[in-house]
Amino acid sequence: MAEAFNTASIAVTSSEQLLYTAPSADAADVAIIISLRVTNIDGAADDTVTCTIYQSDGTTKKAEIAHTMTVPADSSLELAGTSKLVLESGEQIKITGGAASGDLEAYLSALEITV
Repeated sequence: MAEAFNTASIAVTSSEQLLYTAPSADAADVAIIISLRVTNIDGAADDTVTCTIYQSDGTTKKAEIAHTMTVPADSSLELAGTSKLVLESGEQIKITGGAASGDLEAYLSALEITV
């Protein structure tokens, strides 16, 4: 069993985008999401964020972590909270902002455990 830390980042727009995919070489592979932070770099305008976990097919929703949650101007929102999120083999996290501007930035830290 191997363990490795990994990160992913993306400028969030109003189109749903893939942020992260858990490792999937073996059905027993998992990823533990340590942090999933969304930062609004716009100094004046609030924005919203929706973040969804999809099953490994990439189209079947498993759960929403956030649904149109407000991210105030010049602030950050931790979507993983004080807990951790566990993704099974091949599951994906996709993210969408309310505005097309790309003023939201998402950053994810994960511990990947592969067989």
